[in-house]
Amino acid sequence: MQVLQALAEQERQNLVVSPDVSGTLSLHLTDVPWKQALQTVVNSAGLVLRQEGNILHVHSQAWQKEHSAQQDAERLRLQANLPLENRSINLQYADAGELAKAGEKLLSAKGTIMVDKRTNRLLLRDNRAALAELEKWGSQMDLPVAQVELAAHIVTINEKSLRELGVKWTLADATQAGAVGDVATLSSDLSVAAATSRVGFNIGRINGRLLDLELSALEQKQQLDIIASPRLLASHLQPASIKQGSEIPYQVSSGESGATSVEFKEAVLGMEVTPTVLQKGRIRLKLHISQNVPGQVLQQADGEVLAIDKQEIETQVEVKSGETLALGGIFSRKNKSGSDSVPLLGDIPWLGQLFRHDGKEDERRELVVFITPRLVATE
Repeated sequence: MQVLQALAEQERQNLVVSPDVSGTLSLHLTDVPWKQALQTVVNSAGLVLRQEGNILHVHSQAWQKEHSAQQDAERLRLQANLPLENRSINLQYADAGELAKAGEKLLSAKGTIMVDKRTNRLLLRDNRAALAELEKWGSQMDLPVAQVELAAHIVTINEKSLRELGVKWTLADATQAGAVGDVATLSSDLSVAAATSRVGFNIGRINGRLLDLELSALEQKQQLDIIASPRLLASHLQPASIKQGSEIPYQVSSGESGATSVEFKEAVLGMEVTPTVLQKGRIRLKLHISQNVPGQVLQQADGEVLAIDKQEIETQVEVKSGETLALGGIFSRKNKSGSDSVPLLGDIPWLGQLFRHDGKEDERRELVVFITPRLVATE
């Protein structure tokens, strides 16, 4: 106490010391500024120094905690006595239900927040100061979410036609189901993260500017089959998916009674894409592509069961907006048979074989998915 008073008198400062400050302190300071010396004494004694205008207050930490608690209680008491008002916030982009959960933390003790799902509004009831803070917060949160248009083509194509399209593959290896494969970075500056695959998948890119025309031309030449050409619109960090195929029924026995019921297994080609919008027009795609096809018929005691052959890929790829990504690695065979003959002469029994040519072709085709993400301009 005496040390504090001596320091204050030396600089002619106004100092108020609370009654709970006591004790002795040994101190020896040389060429130390007055304010630094005062702060050193306060810190050494475990006290708190605060300033109100030109008056310095010194008190214990216990007094500081008690004083803060009293101030909080007084503030809550004053808030509780404030009149309540009603207000609504119209939201254009944000979901009112999700925003209401976060906004509850900004309400006073008597404040309430409700959601009008029909008009996507927040209905507020609180004091004027709290309502002003909520309105300011709501305008900051109600921002348009970046959206990505995903144009995809799912095709089966032969190797020659794939080369004509200019696809350059990088192989994603996987040694077993569920293993994590190492995917090399493409020379085209298409960075690819590690992929979780059930088969070896190829990842590459092409110039997609004329992709639609090129695929249509190859389909007319019967060099590829377009299975599907979906277009999806996905928001930032929100998944978009599409499935094409069929559900296969099978019987399931239940209980000791032997009662059977019919359940279904999906045999579909599925694609799920979750985009992440990055800076400078780049997009990261989290991809999950599956090809589930009917397999062998398995004999069981209660009948036959159809197996489902699964092939899946899960990977993350970073591309530029408008750049086309190609994924492949699932192969199938297509058998063709045909006959060329001289009219009339080719139909003569026995002799017609001299004027007719019968041929068979075993063509190996690859399932390839072309994906072109494009950023959608926001308002």
